[in-house]
Amino acid sequence: MSQNVQPVPKNSNKTLILLLLVLIVAILGVTVYFLLGSGSGLGGGLLGGGDVPQAQFIVGMNKVVLRPQDLPTAYKIVPGGDLNMSNAQLTNNVGAAYGKPLILNTGRVDGWDLAMERVNPDDFAPEYVRSRVEIYQDASGAKTALSQDWFWAYTMEDRAPDEFLDKSCNVGSNCFTFMYSEAKPGSGSIVERYDAALRYKNVVIWVMIKGYQGEVSEALVLDYAQMVLNKVETIQ
Repeated sequence: MSQNVQPVPKNSNKTLILLLLVLIVAILGVTVYFLLGSGSGLGGGLLGGGDVPQAQFIVGMNKVVLRPQDLPTAYKIVPGGDLNMSNAQLTNNVGAAYGKPLILNTGRVDGWDLAMERVNPDDFAPEYVRSRVEIYQDASGAKTALSQDWFWAYTMEDRAPDEFLDKSCNVGSNCFTFMYSEAKPGSGSIVERYDAALRYKNVVIWVMIKGYQGEVSEALVLDYAQMVLNKVETIQ
């Protein structure tokens, strides 16, 4: 009597092994993508997911701030306005009672500050432009530095802005803008100042512009902040 037994293909084991190999390769590919390509920051991130390297940043941070050649209108650096904003200098500027705890709680490492003024008074452009970049030990510290507990616009009464405008602007991370205004004595004209503060990884960027009403705006200060951010992003 013949038995109704279906033959087992001889290559079934090879097929199973091949499928397993394909599955393993797929899993490895997804893992590599998320660890390296997605910017998770694990192990520094071979594709740029980690923090901005401190050594490379510090060497070139004087070029990362806005400089006269970056702007379409002629500007000149104010006397003493091209400054290494070290931790010691920062503490000297804002006072030890505020500066020292800020540095300890945020892991601030170093920074650079540059201030410029317009060359031609008749140009329709901000009269004054200032920008600063600061690097921290890690992204968490930079984020803390921009928090309501530590950023000077929130914490220092004599520097409190007239108005916070946008606390979620789309330049970098943790971006916000604020402004000041005052009447210029004897002329009745309004002088306005717009500031933007933001973070890129472990770097904080601050830009301010000042001029007569109409010469400056929130949109313009964000454009200038984006220019600084573009420079920071090139540091490897």
